[in-house]
Amino acid sequence: MNQVILLSGPPGAGKTLVGEALCERFDRMVHVEVDELRHWVKAGYSHPWIFDRQAAEQLELAGREAVAIAREAIAMRYSVVITDVALPQKAELYRDLLYRLPVPAHIVTLLPSLEVTLRRDAEARVSFPERIEPLHRLFTDAVAEGTLPGIVLDTSADTGPKQTADRVQDLVGRGLSLVRASNWN
Repeated sequence: MNQVILLSGPPGAGKTLVGEALCERFDRMVHVEVDELRHWVKAGYSHPWIFDRQAAEQLELAGREAVAIAREAIAMRYSVVITDVALPQKAELYRDLLYRLPVPAHIVTLLPSLEVTLRRDAEARVSFPERIEPLHRLFTDAVAEGTLPGIVLDTSADTGPKQTADRVQDLVGRGLSLVRASNWN
């Protein structure tokens, strides 16, 4: 059965590698990396960590593009995994957009400890520790406030992306991360 899985979390949480590990398990799966979609803006690009109106608009645009791609992939009988840094407001936008799709949709936020997140980011050689810490704090605060849709998964003790993908697949299979059930009837 086709489905959409949104993997969220701060930079360095392992979203991309876990998304790739999930894709390896399916015959027909599309991986939409929202970071790539943000870079489609060629004139007037605003870095997402600036937090101005234009950056917010571009973050929303990239999320809408991701779901539009998912919609088209679903029409061709593919499942989809979307990876993005989706803080509460954007996660709510995703939930609302995913709700309109004709397949089950899941949101899983990967949230290892700050120390693990910083280490993973440094290992990936993208390292932006000055941005990771405040974003990690925003995710941690959102968890404490209960403002993230879906389910939050602490991946601090996971040995790698395949183990995390196992855990995500288990949550999805049991419907614990479900934010949208199918309306095929």
